[in-house]
Amino acid sequence: MVVLIAGASHTGKTALAQNLLEKYKFPYLSMDHLKMGLIRSGCTSLTPEDDEELTDYLWPIVREMIKTVIENGQNLTVEGCYIPFGWKKDFDPEYLKHIRYYCLVMSEHYIK
Repeated sequence: MVVLIAGASHTGKTALAQNLLEKYKFPYLSMDHLKMGLIRSGCTSLTPEDDEELTDYLWPIVREMIKTVIENGQNLTVEGCYIPFGWKKDFDPEYLKHIRYYCLVMSEHYIK
């Protein structure tokens, strides 16, 4: 199974992924870590502020990693703000039945 955890910055995506790792032993991929590795290595001229471009750059890589994980019968949690809202269109129904999607948001109470 693949668990996708999306949401804005500071909504607890990484904390939830870490909890899933500890409780269910699901490894997780932080799209933020992938982003910073690509930026720091010089493999892209994008900057951490280029959110839309980073989604376009990172998602095709992560999407194909997800397909490979499913094909291999493995488990993975992917977390990050670079999961596009239309992510479902990139997967056939056979893949979709192995993916769970959660989008974390901040409540009005939390914001105040």
